[in-house]
Amino acid sequence: MINTLPTANLDKISHFDNAVFYCMNASSERVPVGVISNVATLPDNKLEFTVSHFPVLENSWNVFAAELHFYKKGLPFNMKVYGTAWFTSKDDLTVQFNVIHVESFGQPDIRPYSLQETIADFFSTTSLFFKKMLVTGF
Repeated sequence: MINTLPTANLDKISHFDNAVFYCMNASSERVPVGVISNVATLPDNKLEFTVSHFPVLENSWNVFAAELHFYKKGLPFNMKVYGTAWFTSKDDLTVQFNVIHVESFGQPDIRPYSLQETIADFFSTTSLFFKKMLVTGF
């Protein structure tokens, strides 16, 4: 049997300007770190970004569970990215994030606005309304 994990679709990340970064402490509680920007996509389902500060955690290991929540006003979709993170440089707080699971909500591909389709939809629904009025007598 071959175990295959679903591939993480990280192409949609380029639509977002910012993300909220969370880390998990030793008690498995989600701790907000802050809003990050300039998320770089690396090969092998990895992301890289820089944080301005990092909360003091009670764990002593370098690798920790983390989440990124991508939202942007005006976009009809958002993303949550789950994985493990670690510091590549503790001096400038550069973090690499190994993506394990991606959740995407909404529809990223919107149809462009078409006046012709809007008018056609209007007349088709209006004609159905008038046909029902003639049949029922109202």
